[in-house]
Amino acid sequence: MKRVILILSVITATFLSCDKVYINGDLDGMWQLQKVEFSDSAAYPQDIYYSFQRHLVQVSENYEEGLPLRYIGDLDYTGDTLRISGFRKFLEEEIVAGMNELERFFLYDTVTVFKVEVLDDSQLTLRSNRALYTLKKW
Repeated sequence: MKRVILILSVITATFLSCDKVYINGDLDGMWQLQKVEFSDSAAYPQDIYYSFQRHLVQVSENYEEGLPLRYIGDLDYTGDTLRISGFRKFLEEEIVAGMNELERFFLYDTVTVFKVEVLDDSQLTLRSNRALYTLKKW
């Protein structure tokens, strides 16, 4: 009987230890960019995604065919401030030198700092020094 209880305890502990570790709370996961509001205009992008996990951010486009264009960057999320930087093309080591490649994702600086205005399990609103970004959980 003790042996059965021990085996069941080990199995239970194994399954409980397999939970995902989220260090960024509701921020972690994939978000679809819905709207970018500038002081004089707005953009409604199609198929642009920001994904946050641990200390990384990925920006990508969804393609119907082929592999999506993806960049990986560094993420620092503390309090209500989100800082992303050091982007490199997915599966390559070199850091993106020019921002031209990232402008399609509405990123205009090598280091972008956002103030998190709204964050819950379905909506994310970020404000940079250039625009207001509205995203929904994917």
